[in-house]
Amino acid sequence: MKRVYRYGSEVNSHDLVKVLAISAMVVDHVGFYFLDDNIWFRIVGRMAAPLFFFLVGYSGSYRFKSQLVYFGVFLVVINYITNSSDNIIDHILPLNILLCFVAVKWLLGRVDVARWGTSGLVVLLCTLAVLAIPTSILVEYGAAGLSYAIGARLLQQKHPFAKAWISVAVFADFVMELLLLLVWNEHLDMNPKLFALAVVFLFIVYLTVLALLIRHDFRTLGVRAALVRVPTMYVSRYSLEIYVIHLSAFRLITWYWH
Repeated sequence: MKRVYRYGSEVNSHDLVKVLAISAMVVDHVGFYFLDDNIWFRIVGRMAAPLFFFLVGYSGSYRFKSQLVYFGVFLVVINYITNSSDNIIDHILPLNILLCFVAVKWLLGRVDVARWGTSGLVVLLCTLAVLAIPTSILVEYGAAGLSYAIGARLLQQKHPFAKAWISVAVFADFVMELLLLLVWNEHLDMNPKLFALAVVFLFIVYLTVLALLIRHDFRTLGVRAALVRVPTMYVSRYSLEIYVIHLSAFRLITWYWH
């Protein structure tokens, strides 16, 4: 019980963002592992990673957490075991998103982008946008995840370029997912009307992400109802364990079935 209250005994705005991110993540993984890569579930799932990366940057605490490394390596091993590809590289890459969190924390802990001027940030943002797809091949979300974390840091420090940065980062991520999920997806077979609907749905998801991030600020919410407050805190504050347990279970179940 102590661990549940390690960030306070009240539900805060970070908790709600985490619960939303975890819900979207589970929907995404159910669609991927059990519903034959269902595109509608996958689109909902595009909301998860941006919210998690945003919270990594917004926290302002970039201390090394060994748990992220241990769990990240564990999931890389699970992926290696359960991947059916003949290409050995596919068994390893992309590295798990938890290892991307570690890299992002390490970078933000050493380079305070909130001290940069707008011109330097524009160059950095353009560079990260160009690197988004190549780096996502190496580690899940790659430079796109770093963009969200930097945007959160800028917003938390009230940098004048913060909202512009987040807006561009969200748009660049939308374009990347549009290409990877809908345009270049060789397994996707949709008629033009359904494809257009999927594009609109994806755009609405990213518009929702943009609104959540730009309007976000840390505050306690004073939720008194125990039936809401307790489950919310448990899901939020054990989010790492929920992620690792459900993902490894999903992968092992589908590997066993096939």
